[in-house]
Amino acid sequence: MSVSSNAYGAGIMAKKGKEFADEYFAEENQVLHESNEVVLVLKKSDEINIIVDEILLGDRRSDNPTLVVEDRAGYWWLKATGKIEVDCEEVSELLGRNFSVYDFLVDVSSTIGRAFTLGEKFTITSELMGLDRKLEDLKS
Repeated sequence: MSVSSNAYGAGIMAKKGKEFADEYFAEENQVLHESNEVVLVLKKSDEINIIVDEILLGDRRSDNPTLVVEDRAGYWWLKATGKIEVDCEEVSELLGRNFSVYDFLVDVSSTIGRAFTLGEKFTITSELMGLDRKLEDLKS
């Protein structure tokens, strides 16, 4: 029998009663840690490979020097401080055919941060949209 460290009944979930409560309510577990890091996990495809190689690690590399990209078999794992942004109009020009933000969203596997689309741009950010900065508008 194998046991995964992520399985039910592992870690704190293996504890019961007072032992569980003591760890769950421990001071160090009641602190909210603020982070400006965002994560974007993209399923690999011909288009996504081009976006990662040619745009995020190529032409737009200087836009976010904190960007880290890891090749994780069938996925790209991207982490950055602040935000990661993909302009699908730029992708369309690079591919020589239409590539909408909805085409991009098909390959978005997971995110950490606040993800939104505006026009043909996909953004994942650590900002509280509408609170940290004014929401953008297509008309502006």
